[in-house]
Amino acid sequence: MKSKVYYLSKILSGILLLSVCACSDFLEEVNWSSQTADVYFQTKSGYESLINGCYTNLRSIYNSKDYIIVTQLGTDIGTQTYSGNVTPINQYTTTFDSNQGNIFAYWSALYSALKNANAAIDRAGKVILKENDPDGIEPATLEQRIAEAKTLRALYLFEIVRNWGQAPLLVNEPVAPEKSAQLNSGEEFYDRILKDLNDAISVLPIRQTGTNYGRVSGAMAQHLRALVYLTRGYQSYADANDFTNAVNDAKNVIENSGHTLLDDYQSVHAQSNETNSEIIFSIGFSSAANHNVNFYPKLYLFSYREGWIGLSKDSYYSNDDATLLPTKYMYLLADWHKDRRPEVTFMSPVNGDPVTSTDGRNTGKNWFQCTMPISGRFALGDTVIYFPVPTDPHHKYWTDEDKQTAPYVVYNFPTGDPSDMSTDEYFRNGYQSTSAQTRCWLPVWKFKDKNTTYLENNNSTGTRDIYLYRLAETYLIAAEASVMKNDNANALFYLNKVRQRAEKIPGSLIKPEGSTVSIDDILNERAIELFGEAPRWNDLQRTGKLNERVLKYNWDVTNITGGIPTQLTEKTTKFQLRPIPLQWLNSLSNGQELGNNPGW
Repeated sequence: MKSKVYYLSKILSGILLLSVCACSDFLEEVNWSSQTADVYFQTKSGYESLINGCYTNLRSIYNSKDYIIVTQLGTDIGTQTYSGNVTPINQYTTTFDSNQGNIFAYWSALYSALKNANAAIDRAGKVILKENDPDGIEPATLEQRIAEAKTLRALYLFEIVRNWGQAPLLVNEPVAPEKSAQLNSGEEFYDRILKDLNDAISVLPIRQTGTNYGRVSGAMAQHLRALVYLTRGYQSYADANDFTNAVNDAKNVIENSGHTLLDDYQSVHAQSNETNSEIIFSIGFSSAANHNVNFYPKLYLFSYREGWIGLSKDSYYSNDDATLLPTKYMYLLADWHKDRRPEVTFMSPVNGDPVTSTDGRNTGKNWFQCTMPISGRFALGDTVIYFPVPTDPHHKYWTDEDKQTAPYVVYNFPTGDPSDMSTDEYFRNGYQSTSAQTRCWLPVWKFKDKNTTYLENNNSTGTRDIYLYRLAETYLIAAEASVMKNDNANALFYLNKVRQRAEKIPGSLIKPEGSTVSIDDILNERAIELFGEAPRWNDLQRTGKLNERVLKYNWDVTNITGGIPTQLTEKTTKFQLRPIPLQWLNSLSNGQELGNNPGW
């Protein structure tokens, strides 16, 4: 029997979050101030607004700097954006403890979202039906809304269990504040997640179109269930059929959902093509006031405004908030001449041409142009920082002598051993001043947004959607589960489908028939295909590759002063789970009794 869960009043009390994110046409703002919540939520409009509030939470979770830090830093493909200082969550130092603010913020956002999903499910039984009242909700519509809420609840529970392993399993709306809690096991979490998804998949339409685009669909729920099965399959309490079930779910989405891989990776990320058939589920934004605040574009841009002669605060590049720097390994993982993906992912000639760039502008070309003219030095539009990338027609390695002949700063593309960042220029201090601690690197551009503008208060703007799930990942889930089933033929089939789409030269990327597919092959492919989209820390944690690959490819972990790599050397380490936040534990009357995850 599952234990009853009590949860902290600070997070779970108070009125339900009903601000609306306008992620699709089905979201509307409603003024219900003249009614009590209990009465309002029984009405059709009230219950719909409650469901819409559940979708709003997606933005507070995933459109967040905290989310990027927790899921991308401290991995083989993501590191810190400045040198010389310690970033505990990236370097796994002794100062990384259960008081880490980013982790608490992520935890709090998930539980706030969970509260709202539970309210939508629990209150459904009191909603007025159309068969009893002309202004009521259609029974079939209500059934779908409950299925949507259950899918979102499953998503939030999955994020909690795969990051913390154990936590309060909250499955009812709190009716009164409580100051004590109990921790439920991972096994209990997965049982509830799968029950919710099984219920939802039997009800939801396989795809959502028209005014319902943006709602969860049967394909989204089944993709999520495949990922849930895959993740549980690695656990000590796994079901013997988990990997088989993961393949079957992924295969069903691939073959029967109507979602298809686009022919060109660039068109997947083109801002003008955000509702394409590859996208299974996305978090939407609009140009409406307060709804155009997609953070992603600025989080992947180095601090170009700080100290660079010829560069200034300008909407040409918009705000920056340097949060994640790709490792040298990430830059060298794909062959730019054979693989379409790196030139779409990063600044490149492709992103410098409005016809082919992800945001339809020329701002992604592989150099930063002058936005603040300097008499005798730079005119507006002149090159200030140049990044020679492999597909640049003028690409070469610039020697020190070469650089002295250029009127701008040159940052060479990384070369040599991908595990050694010590001699490569992206991983040094910026050249803009002798005291600079911020690095300068070739920015990620696939998230760039034509609607971003510079704001003096450093707020964000942007209307492009955040892709949570797309079909390329479904193929890679099937490939990984096939590896774990020792079914190499299918692993090769699903992996090659993703590689074939990315080929610039036919036959140049696919693994030949008979090749063996390993977990490292899958992780490499996920990095190239899903950089910044899929939570990389969870990929490494799930596959048991966190220690090995971080120590091998994240030079900052082992070589920056203050790094304590010995904490990552053991297969069993506290870093395989996130710490239960100390702020939450301290707020409970029985927090000390609960303890924490092993080692924390």
